[in-house]
Amino acid sequence: MVLSGALLKLPYTLLWHLAQLLCKTDKLVFYCPEMLDYTNLSRLIGFSAQRVVVTQDRILIEQLKVEGSCKVKRLPLFPRSVVMCRHATHKFPCNKIVKIGLRHGAYHFKRMTKADNYNQFDLYLFSSQADLKAAQDIGVRVGKAVGFPRLDQAFRNEHFVAGARDLARNLGHDPAKPTLLFTATWDKSGMSAVNLWYQRLDELLPAYNVMVTLHPWISERFRRDIEANGQARILSPLNYLEGIWMADVVIGDTSSALADCCALDKPIIRFKTPQARRSLDEIEQLLSRISLSISSFEELPAAIQRLLAEPELFREARQQANAIMFDVLNGKATERAWQEISSLLKEKGIWDSSTDTATSPI
Repeated sequence: MVLSGALLKLPYTLLWHLAQLLCKTDKLVFYCPEMLDYTNLSRLIGFSAQRVVVTQDRILIEQLKVEGSCKVKRLPLFPRSVVMCRHATHKFPCNKIVKIGLRHGAYHFKRMTKADNYNQFDLYLFSSQADLKAAQDIGVRVGKAVGFPRLDQAFRNEHFVAGARDLARNLGHDPAKPTLLFTATWDKSGMSAVNLWYQRLDELLPAYNVMVTLHPWISERFRRDIEANGQARILSPLNYLEGIWMADVVIGDTSSALADCCALDKPIIRFKTPQARRSLDEIEQLLSRISLSISSFEELPAAIQRLLAEPELFREARQQANAIMFDVLNGKATERAWQEISSLLKEKGIWDSSTDTATSPI
């Protein structure tokens, strides 16, 4: 356990029991410290009548006020159960709280953390049977495979395509130009290629619409330099999937965002990066099969032109990879996840009525 969680466990637990006695508690909350967490969990939140989001993030709080669909609360909080998509059980350091975890990015694009960090949860939801087996192989005992709920809107939401087209208009895209999406993982991971392209996007702007999505922890200097070029637009996590849908070609590194791009059947170019502490041979091989690999920015223009001319290149490999990373992409991962969550909460006696489930997602 994180040191802060260990130190706070006894006083927090005492306060948690007091909250139960005073009925000052929530049956279920969703912990979303950043906007990315909310975009991952929003559809699950919509399946629950307990729409309580726990966050300190000012931008997310303002967004939720605009939406008006959730209650917003801050830590410390003493719920009976919590759902999160990161390893942050130390924020709720009481053994009586039912803790449910999900992946913040599809599949295991980096070496998994130790099994104890997963086993602190009562239930952890993985994106596929292969993802679950990899976890079980390192000693994870609390996993279930359900798919990846964040992707459901791209397969079942009738407003998704219209929203993507509206976004393109709002970004001022030229419909005569192909659209590129650059994506980058966290630079401190040693697995990012953002340094190879962040200062050279202006070279592509005459011929392409250019969008960028960045890991939320990316060093500020990269974000600042990209934002200085007003025509290369950094996407908000709120329209991340619409950005993928709009792209004709995606350019990335080892970011798990490439799994989402693969799911949406997008031609992918990836910059090869050096082996790092959390690199996996399995992921290197998977990326080699589904993408056109390059080592430098100088190789990029020709690679883009090739994929624009041959968009079906690697399509069969992408379909095979999707079966590994997601099992099936039918827009029903949220339902599967919610079934596992609600079954656990009923088993734990947190609720036993169908009225605790909303009739439709957000």
